[in-house]
Amino acid sequence: MNEKVSIDKIQGVPETLLIPLRGRYLETKRSDGIINDPKSVEIVENLDHEFTEELPWDGQIVMAARTEILDEVTRKFLHENPESVVVNLGCGLDTRVHRVDNGQVLWYELDLSECIEIREKFFQETDRIKFIAKSVLDFSWVDDIPKDRKALFIAEGLFNYFCEEDVKSIVNAIRENFPNSELVFEAYSKLITKSWNKNPQVRNAFSMFKWFVGTGRTMEKWNAGIHFIKDFHYIDRHPKRWGWMRFLRFIPALRKIMKIVHLEFVPQMN
Repeated sequence: MNEKVSIDKIQGVPETLLIPLRGRYLETKRSDGIINDPKSVEIVENLDHEFTEELPWDGQIVMAARTEILDEVTRKFLHENPESVVVNLGCGLDTRVHRVDNGQVLWYELDLSECIEIREKFFQETDRIKFIAKSVLDFSWVDDIPKDRKALFIAEGLFNYFCEEDVKSIVNAIRENFPNSELVFEAYSKLITKSWNKNPQVRNAFSMFKWFVGTGRTMEKWNAGIHFIKDFHYIDRHPKRWGWMRFLRFIPALRKIMKIVHLEFVPQMN
């Protein structure tokens, strides 16, 4: 790539796509990195953007842990449902499809038009990998996704920026339109707002958080068709990398601060 790619068009919440990108880049550069993501390295090195602030060490392990967890869940889903659909909600510059593609899945990357425009500089659509330039709250996107296959929906670093009513509307749109589908997403508890306040980019991202949840199990109360599978807690992963913070996993309230929630939607009996 001869010319650097500008990101001037993205501001506010969409700009937070740089945080996980930076985390994957830094983790890949480590000799003992938890993940290996050459595509993120390629993207960072070809963006017209100077990363003046280093990601806090604990922020980097969070990005690595959540990437590892979501990759594992997605791979397991694709192993059990090889000819399925995966929908990456608020995809930003996510690179997961490069790591987990099984050659059969139909994969949809959905985000705002300004984010998809940048994404198109680094990724190409194929007969199986498609881009949808829409807001996740523009529910016309449900008609762009085939409904004759089992589907997995991924929302990495997305729901935190919506109010609870918006999260409910997204979850219910999936539940109503895609029976027998699954959803994995990142979630935080309110205690997270008190941490990582030294890095301006991270602090600004956290200041935009609107929705918090202690455990995904509470979401079963939203609708009888929502079934909780599991919470995956970041701090359970790679304890040595957490340093002194690894001891927080023995305190239930603190262990639940950062997690991936896995839900499934089950048909309701008439």
